Parts: sequence; structure tokens; C-alpha cells
Amino acid sequence: MKENMIIIYDFDGTLTPYSLPQYEIIKKCGYDDNKLIERIKNEINANNSLNLYQAYFKCYVDILKEHNIELNMDSICLGVDKTRFNKSVEEYFNRMQFSKTGIKHYIITSGIKEYVKRTSIGSLVNDIYGVTFKRDGEKITEIDFLVTDKKKVDIIKEIAQENSNKNIVYLGDGLTDADAFEYVHSISGKSIFIMANNDAIENYKKLKKQGIIDEGFDADFSEGSDLDNFLKVLINF
Repeated sequence: MKENMIIIYDFDGTLTPYSLPQYEIIKKCGYDDNKLIERIKNEINANNSLNLYQAYFKCYVDILKEHNIELNMDSICLGVDKTRFNKSVEEYFNRMQFSKTGIKHYIITSGIKEYVKRTSIGSLVNDIYGVTFKRDGEKITEIDFLVTDKKKVDIIKEIAQENSNKNIVYLGDGLTDADAFEYVHSISGKSIFIMANNDAIENYKKLKKQGIIDEGFDADFSEGSDLDNFLKVLINF
């Protein structure tokens, strides 16, 4: 068994079946994915200085304010217990605990850290990196930290440094993971693309052509799946 192996996971689309974060509080305000995406596009068009992530969370905060919903973690994390995961993800993390495998698990998400932390797998990983907020007591005042595509690379470097280790595997599902895939591949780690839908398959083909993807698997984390067997060989488990 390889010691001190680190596996880093994107969250939405990699561990869950949807590529965009599914926040119930936003749905209660009448926004499905298409309506939210349209609003984000309009926000970017109105303010070219905003990147995608800044625009997303500006819209998120504005929508809650428009509906007179108090910005606190309970409202933001509404419905977290209903989070859906890809096949056997919860069983996978229970089975692949450090005490059994010697693997450390980290999640890097462009979504909200506290939300992911409150899911059923939040306590099964070593750490979670995601969007955080500044607070005044329980009330959220503003965004403190955003996770962008390039910021993912900085976080991966930080995790490697903290563990004195570059024996890293990164699992992602889309073009927003390209920078992370490229960096991990460049340090002789393993970049693994998870395909949960047809869009993901097309994105996999694009990134594979760039030479930054080592392997691609269906979004099946069950024991004996192609992904599971590959990881077991990788860690000599």
C-alpha cells in the first residue's frame, strides 16, 4: 500500500450527478438552473469586471435579499440532507477511510464549504476547501473566499505542501477542472475524469486531446467498478 497518497475531489458533477450546486433556498425563490444561469450571464454583461464565480455568488446573495431571506448558514444549507450523490459515493468514502487505506481525502469545491461539510460525506474527508463568508454573529455579511479554477491549483499546492507529498490524484468532471488536471498531471500525479452525463463525456474528449487527463471513468464509485479497481491498483490495496 502506498503511504500518504492524497486523493482530491471536485464536488458538483464529480461526487454529485449535477454540475451546478443545487441549493434548495435558491429553488424556493423560483430559480431553476436555466433561470439562474441566465441571471448570471446578465450580471456579467452588466459588469465585465466580475468573473463567473463572483457573478454567481453576487446573484445568489442578491436573490436571497430580494426575497427577504436572512443570510445565515441555516438558510444557505437548507435541504443539505437531500443532497444526491453519484452511485455508491457514500459507501466509497466509508470503505476508503485512512485507517483502512492510508489515503487522505480532500474536497475542493466552487460551492459553499459549510454546505458540503454538512452533507453525509462531510465528516468522511480530511478537509474541505470551498466558498466561505464573513459573519457578524450568525448573520452573513459578505463573501470571504471564492474558489476559482486557478485557485484550485493553489489549494492543491497547499495540500501537497502540508503533507510533504506530491503523490496526488485529482478527480474532476468538467472544463472548470482543466487547470487542476493540468497541474496534477505536470507533477506526475493522476488526473481522473468522472463522466456522469453526455456533456461530461464531450468535455472529457476535449481535455483528453490536450494530454492532461490520465484516465476517464463513469461516475460509479461502487466496489468492483472500473474506477474502484483503478484506484486499488494505484494504491496497491
